[in-house]
Amino acid sequence: MSDVSERLEQLRQAGEEFTLDALGGFEAIWSAREALVVSPDMPVLITLTLDEWSGLPSHDQAAELISAAVEVQDAFALDDIVEDVLSCAEALPVLVDPLSRVLARRAQGRDAEAGITLEGLARLALGGWTKPLRVLSQLVDLAGELTETTATDAPDPVLVQRLVRCLGAAAERWEHEEIPDALKSLLLFEDHEDDVCFELAMVHLHAGLTRSTVEMALPELQNAREWLSRCSRYEDRLDARIFQTSLDALIGFASGQSVADVSVSELHTLVGEYRLTSLQEEPTWRHPRADATVAWVQLADRLHALQDLDDAWWDPPALISAMAQVYSAHRTLHLLAPPDLAYSDGVPTPQNTAALPQLLQPRLASVLTARSDSALFLDRWLAVNADNPDTSDTARSAILDLRELLRTGGESDAPKGEAVDIRAATSALVLPHAVGMRLTQLLHDYPDLAQDINDAGQVVLSSRHPDLSEYFNNTFQCLRKEVERITGISGEAALRVEEVLLFLMRYTRWAIDAETGGALGEPFLRPFTKEEKAPEEVDMAKDLAKRAYTALGASPRWEVKNIGAGRTDIVLFYGAFHLVIECKRELDNPSMDYLASRYSVQPAEYGATDVAVGFLVVLELTAKTRKAQLHQCLSVTEVPPAEPGGRPHAVITVRIQGNTRSPSYSSTPAAYRTRSRTTATHPSSALPE
Repeated sequence: MSDVSERLEQLRQAGEEFTLDALGGFEAIWSAREALVVSPDMPVLITLTLDEWSGLPSHDQAAELISAAVEVQDAFALDDIVEDVLSCAEALPVLVDPLSRVLARRAQGRDAEAGITLEGLARLALGGWTKPLRVLSQLVDLAGELTETTATDAPDPVLVQRLVRCLGAAAERWEHEEIPDALKSLLLFEDHEDDVCFELAMVHLHAGLTRSTVEMALPELQNAREWLSRCSRYEDRLDARIFQTSLDALIGFASGQSVADVSVSELHTLVGEYRLTSLQEEPTWRHPRADATVAWVQLADRLHALQDLDDAWWDPPALISAMAQVYSAHRTLHLLAPPDLAYSDGVPTPQNTAALPQLLQPRLASVLTARSDSALFLDRWLAVNADNPDTSDTARSAILDLRELLRTGGESDAPKGEAVDIRAATSALVLPHAVGMRLTQLLHDYPDLAQDINDAGQVVLSSRHPDLSEYFNNTFQCLRKEVERITGISGEAALRVEEVLLFLMRYTRWAIDAETGGALGEPFLRPFTKEEKAPEEVDMAKDLAKRAYTALGASPRWEVKNIGAGRTDIVLFYGAFHLVIECKRELDNPSMDYLASRYSVQPAEYGATDVAVGFLVVLELTAKTRKAQLHQCLSVTEVPPAEPGGRPHAVITVRIQGNTRSPSYSSTPAAYRTRSRTTATHPSSALPE
């Protein structure tokens, strides 16, 4: 063992930080390079070398050391070394030539090391550091060779996995016909079929978003949907199901249908599950899918909002921005690029999403035409946003085009919207998009029949969600819109806030309906006469945490310290952010205004460095004979920042009513006398005048 390895082991056992100085400097590593280059400690040493690259005595010696390690290290170490090197902006200009040579030598085999080094070569070409032609030829040739192997000389699974990943990225970057064909040939490897199908779907999706006309875009989007459908057969491919459902919504909308409520609901559920499970995956340079899924859901939400056109939702820049986010999310490769590209053919100029606005424009026009004031509507928007620096030129241009389309009568060469609406029926029957389109066309001349079929479908959909009554849903929508108004929250954070809000609304409804006496009554809801016998807030908080554990996608943690400089009751962690549920008890004042003003600052403080939404659940224990209704137990409070320039917070206050007599008590003489003393009843006032 070299002196450097011994020092490294001593630091490891002492739990001290690794630094080059603690190991004797780079000179000590260079002196012991013959022993270290094959050592399992080499990945750590290379990481330290790259971290302190600017202070190294010799970059050439460091490049030689790293290249020698890449030449001999095994697959596990090699993967870490290549990833570190390709992520170091300072070192890569010096390392690119010797690194590309050694990677090319090791990429000739059929083992895992060959797959890792081939991927490194592809990333250099995709980033514009090297010419792509040789790498592209190698990728295509290797795919052809692998399809000719037999069971006895089958390639390493890591090699096939990396090859699929590289071909997918290359197909999006360079439009060569042989690259998708090479991808399709890898469908022979059944263990990788879902990955191949997904990459092919992304290739067609990318092509559809960048085509210049609707006629060219639609076939590509249809092809993408077919590959996604095939990939969705695998239960764990939630990402494929998200893209497939989103594409159905987009294509259906452009063809005249509206985005059904059930489609949007399904998308939100799928994205929540996918983002949760993807946290357990190792992120890679070719793994931007989570961002893309949220972008697609946001676009579907915007399209769904077109069903009810009014001032409240009409936000053209937001719709256009959603389109752009869908496109840009698919070009998110974690690559370093040189400051000035050495090769003109290295990285093509990004294209615009020309087809997407054109695809949606006819339908937007048809919706607007239904308004008598549509032209005035767009003129008002243009006037308000003419000098707004936050409004992009693209947004203005799109609205001007739409205004001109309305002025000329809404004529367009693209498909027109259909007169009949059967989205509820197609959703209830889970009909494929193509079948739904055909049925819509067949029913075009029979609007009454279409309405009857759609009404029947709506009944089926409503029966699937028995708790989402109109009253419940209206209450939820009011609260959700108020949170959005205060915070502007979007993406996964908005999905999670809605999930927790629905859970707390159902918990509130249960508390209103729950039996308060007898053996089945919840202890913290039962009536009491002496304050010392009043339930504690912890009794409700524990029950709430237990129910949240089974109802929500995140596991709640209890009494978490160092959140907003305090200790919270319940925290729900969602990877990059968290949501806090603060629990309180109130014995004196049941007013929602009082509860919100007294307790709302604390949960807002817990979100000072995170999502600007907090939840406050108050166990309200004032003596009462009747309970308030659901909407009277929920409110949203805007908590201003501590100093000017900060973010306002939205705190959702939830009142859980305890210490309430059973409904039968209201019929007793004592209850009647109490009501008679406190209120005057006028039976005739209920009759119309």
